[in-house]
Amino acid sequence: IPGSWRVCYLLAVSCLFYASFHPVYLTVIVAVTALSWYGGLSLERKRKKQEPQGRHFFFYAGICLLFLLVFKYTGFVLDNLHRLSALFSGPSLELPFSLVMPVGISYYTFQVIGYLTDVSRGRIEAERNFLYYALYVSFFPKVISGPIERAEAFMPQIRSCPAQKLWDGGRVRDGLVLMMWGYFQKLVIADRLAILTGEVFGNYAGYGSVELFVAAAAFYVQLYTDFDGYTNIARGLAKVMGFSLAENFRAPFLAGSIREYWSRWHISLSTWLRDYVYIPLGGNRKGTLRRYVNLLLTFLVSGFWHGAAWNFVFWGMLHGIFEVAEAVTAPWIRRMNDCLHTRTESFSYRLLRRVKCWLLVCFAYIFFKVPTAADGFRYLKRMVSKWNPWALFDGSLYTLGITEKYMHILFLALLLLAAVDQVREKRHLEPDAWLAQQCIWFRWLAMLGCLLAVIVFGAYGPAYDAENFIYFGF
Repeated sequence: IPGSWRVCYLLAVSCLFYASFHPVYLTVIVAVTALSWYGGLSLERKRKKQEPQGRHFFFYAGICLLFLLVFKYTGFVLDNLHRLSALFSGPSLELPFSLVMPVGISYYTFQVIGYLTDVSRGRIEAERNFLYYALYVSFFPKVISGPIERAEAFMPQIRSCPAQKLWDGGRVRDGLVLMMWGYFQKLVIADRLAILTGEVFGNYAGYGSVELFVAAAAFYVQLYTDFDGYTNIARGLAKVMGFSLAENFRAPFLAGSIREYWSRWHISLSTWLRDYVYIPLGGNRKGTLRRYVNLLLTFLVSGFWHGAAWNFVFWGMLHGIFEVAEAVTAPWIRRMNDCLHTRTESFSYRLLRRVKCWLLVCFAYIFFKVPTAADGFRYLKRMVSKWNPWALFDGSLYTLGITEKYMHILFLALLLLAAVDQVREKRHLEPDAWLAQQCIWFRWLAMLGCLLAVIVFGAYGPAYDAENFIYFGF
C-alpha cells in the first residue's frame, strides 16, 4: 500500500473491525472522536491566547464522559433508585428499553479525556489531521481492551507511518512470537482455568474451603493470563505493522505489596488514574490524611470503571483499603524489622511479602468474579466455615471440570508462565526479545513447541466455542 494511503487503510480496517461487534455503536466512537478532536483544537487556541480553558475543557471532556456514563451506568443508577423507591412504595423507575454498552467504550473514553487534559496542560500539541487522530482513538489492536495509549507516545508513530519501512524480518518475527505467546496464555492456560472457575463459582454453595480457595487462586491466574494474553496479541500484531503499544503487565505475581502490584498490573490504567485522578486530587502534597482519602477515591474510580455493580465498587475499595493499611503500618514494620535484625533482602522475606500480597489480591478478586457483592460475602463465609482439608488428597480437585491429565498439562503450562515472568523480571526482556537473543535451533524449537501446544492443548471452550476475553466486558 502506498505510504500516503496507509493511515486511511488502517482507519478503514479499524472502523470495520469495530462495526463487526455492533454496527450501530460505530456512531458512538465516531462522535467521541470528532468531539474530542475539535475540543483539542479549541483548547489549544485558548491556551495559546492565554485565555481561561476550564469551562471549555469540562464541556468537551464532560460530553465524552457522558457517553460512557449513559451507556455503562444508566441501568446501575436506575436499578438502585428503583430499589430505594420500592422501600417507600414509590413508583417504578425501570428503564423501558435496554442499552447495550458499546465494546471498548471505557478504554477509548479514558484515552480521549487524557488527550484533552494533556492538550489543556500544554504537554502536547493538538492533532490537526483528523484522520491521524481518528486512527489514534480507534486503532483496532487496542480499541477493545487497551492498552490505554497516551497521545504523546502513539501520535508520532502514526505520523511516521507513511514513510516507515514496513517489512523488517526481525520485527515481524518478534511480533508474531509475542502474538503466539499471547495465544498460549489465553488458550492453554486461561480458557482451561475458566472451566474450573466457572464450575466452582457457579456452584460455590456445594464446595468446601479447599475447592473455594483453589478456585479463587485459579481465577486470579485466569484473569492475568486472559488479559495479558490479549495484550500480547495486540502488541504483537501492532509490532508486525510497525507500531509499539505500551507494556500493560510486568510479572504481577512477583509484587511484594499492593502498591507494587498496581505498578505491575494493568499499567496503562493505573498510570492513567495516577496522572488524571490521583494527582489532580492533590496526590500526596496535602498531608497524610488527604493522601489516604485521595487513594481511596482513586480506587473507587477504578472499581466503577471496571463495572457498574457494587461488587466492582467493593473490589476497588478493598484495594484502596489494603494500600492505605500498608502505608499506615509501614513505619511499624520497619521498626520491628530493625529490632529483630530481619534480613529484608533475603529470599524468605521477599517470598513472605509476595505470598501476603498474592493472598490479599486473591481475596479481593472473589468480588470481581461473583455477580453480586452479596455472593462474594457468601462465598467467603462458605470458605471459612466449611473446612475440608482432605480434599487435597482424595482426588476431589480432579472433579472440578478438569481431568487429571489436563490438570497436569495446566501445571506444566503454569511452570512455563512462571519461567517467562522470571525472565521478564530478571532480564527486563519481553518473551520475543529474550527469544531473539538465543541460538537459531532453540528459537525454532521454542516457536514450534509453543505453536503445537496452542493447537493441541488449547481449550477452546464448551463445545469448541472459544471463551471471550474477560476485559471485553469493560
